[in-house]
Amino acid sequence: MIFQKALSPAHVAQLVEGNRDTISGFVLNAADVVGLSKDRLYQAHGVGFAGSPWDPNAAYFDVLRFAEPPAVYVHTPIAPEFVDRPPFTGNGFALFDGGYVPQYFLDEVRIPPAAELYRITPDGNAAFLAVYRDVANGWALAQGSGLATPAPSLPSLVMGWVAVWDGFRFSADLVKDNTAVILAATSQPPEEVGGFTQTERGCWAREVPLTDLDELFELNSTCRFKGEPFRITAVSYDGETRVFRLFYTGHNADTAEAMRLNKSDAGVYWTTVPETEVTDVELIQNTLKDLRVGS
Repeated sequence: MIFQKALSPAHVAQLVEGNRDTISGFVLNAADVVGLSKDRLYQAHGVGFAGSPWDPNAAYFDVLRFAEPPAVYVHTPIAPEFVDRPPFTGNGFALFDGGYVPQYFLDEVRIPPAAELYRITPDGNAAFLAVYRDVANGWALAQGSGLATPAPSLPSLVMGWVAVWDGFRFSADLVKDNTAVILAATSQPPEEVGGFTQTERGCWAREVPLTDLDELFELNSTCRFKGEPFRITAVSYDGETRVFRLFYTGHNADTAEAMRLNKSDAGVYWTTVPETEVTDVELIQNTLKDLRVGS
């Protein structure tokens, strides 16, 4: 399945121009809404919630299309397990003028390689704007996109695919129908580990066959904050204090708003807290059963 996620102008600037690499929120099957006008997409994607950053009178509607990520992060948003604000229906479907389609919710996850950004016009035509190549190379713009050149930005080290190759650990992405991986180092690898080239994103990249890896796993870092479940999506430092960026995975808008979490999209709540304020930290490694898959 190819997912489609609505992006506001602020989201586009943060994601593409900022060269960021994670996505979350309500998504649709792109095949279910292909050819819809921008006005019907506005309805189908449910972006008319209170405080929405989308302008219903805008001249276009931007969407990101990407391959389905690991199933552990994909949910069918049905009440009472999911609590959110209108136009959320709670029945697993998104409504628009003239129909309805299945709806999904995506916990924050690294964007799969080859994700494409499109701008939908009032008549439903789609103009290609940019592509997220992979974790090492980041975003590339289409000619005439009108977007600012993506800034250097290193990937999060606490989420996404991780590869162990030649005894070294790298952020990674599966490519070429899962027969190879792109390795991404945030600094130049040691001299004895050759074959890497520096990318515009600021990483050092090398492609290797999947079968050459020592290990490959998808990293999910979880914890609890004030008793509620979160995913750790980034780690930084405030002086000597380690700080976690947390994505709320409880899917309850009442709870999230009572906790005064930041809201960046429908159903998307997050915060940053010192490491000392979280409990039950767990690092989960979702592994491929066979590293020779696709070979």
